[in-house]
Amino acid sequence: MNIVIRKASLEDLKGVQDLNYKLFDFEHENFDSSLNMEWTFSDEGEKYFKKIIENGTVWVAIDNDKIIGYLAGIMKSYNSINAKSAELDNFYIEEKYRRLGIGKRLVNEYKKYCKNKGIDTIYVTANAKNKNARSFYQASGFDDEYEVTYKMKID
Repeated sequence: MNIVIRKASLEDLKGVQDLNYKLFDFEHENFDSSLNMEWTFSDEGEKYFKKIIENGTVWVAIDNDKIIGYLAGIMKSYNSINAKSAELDNFYIEEKYRRLGIGKRLVNEYKKYCKNKGIDTIYVTANAKNKNARSFYQASGFDDEYEVTYKMKID
């Protein structure tokens, strides 16, 4: 298996959207039924992915010309924190390619990119119930818990 990691281009848009839909489907089914399952392929979703691909903050993992994983990040500037930072916004790898080091390679590419841009902090949010995602992020160096978010359903 020869997995290639590279920056995404607009030609990759559909493949990235397909994987994002799988991410939404997994999260919706297992952790958060309030997710809008139409968003990925909506005008808003397409506009979001086009913009971040054009800005150079999406990486794809390719196996035999097929996108099998992606990482999308966004640059932020927090005035109250007085730091340039980035967020690993969404990330997905096809199930059969997990635990092969591909995710770590994608995160490392994003870290290099951020460092070259003068970014000193990267944030990521994972559903508290998604133990696999939380373990992955911790193993990838995200070890400083920053916030805790609570939610309440109103009946």
